[in-house]
Amino acid sequence: MTKFEVLVPMPESGKEVVVREEGPNWFCALESALSGLGMADSMKNIVCDVKEDGTINITDAASGRKFLIRELDLTRNIQQPVQEKKEPPKVTRKDEMLADLFTDVMDAWNLSEVESSDFFLDLAMKYIPCESGSYAKSTLNSTDLEFVSCRGPKGQDVKGLKIKVGQGLVGFSAKHGCFIAVGDVQKDPRFFKEISEKIGYETTSIACAPVRSLETNITFGVIELINKKNSYRFNEDDLEFLRFIADKMAELLHTKWVESNNNFEE
Repeated sequence: MTKFEVLVPMPESGKEVVVREEGPNWFCALESALSGLGMADSMKNIVCDVKEDGTINITDAASGRKFLIRELDLTRNIQQPVQEKKEPPKVTRKDEMLADLFTDVMDAWNLSEVESSDFFLDLAMKYIPCESGSYAKSTLNSTDLEFVSCRGPKGQDVKGLKIKVGQGLVGFSAKHGCFIAVGDVQKDPRFFKEISEKIGYETTSIACAPVRSLETNITFGVIELINKKNSYRFNEDDLEFLRFIADKMAELLHTKWVESNNNFEE
């Protein structure tokens, strides 16, 4: 077991707490530390940025709260974790883009379940520029997720492949119903590298969004975006756009599911 140091901000006191936890990897150590502080919900929508020095900056996309975790080197005396550098605020067109996205989503309501897979994946890649993307569909009656819509240089190689719920970042998103963005997937223990190696495609950053019905909690599938363009990671704004798209796709699929007497045709 490896020991990790987690820097946790405490909003009630305005102070920061340093927690030391052991675990097989940093993700498990972070989960244990936050659970011990009664903050387990912060693990549901996290953006992970793995730095070159091994320090991992974590952002709870829902609350904006930031955490810092790194592996302890017990061979030397370690002081406080390195503080994350604050970036100056950037002026963006996020509000205008969200308004445009709301209008674009309306075009989906006359589509079939099959057509909607391509539509929402293309929409996600339009508003969140990336090299590749996919939609992994849950069959609802099994533990498999099948990649039914794929974009990118290796899209045709991925289409039709299956993974288990809980396997890889896509399977993790489906199992736990959480939104994920990881900046260096090679350092994330949840990354399922076998697919990348099989098709010969280098994966650096990934964002995943569960397409989950709020009415029934059924997860219809997961939207996955790979390798953010012009950046080494997906950010909080990207996750907000992706969440909106996934939620609207879930609304549509829930409607289709009800209309089909709760039985999508395979």
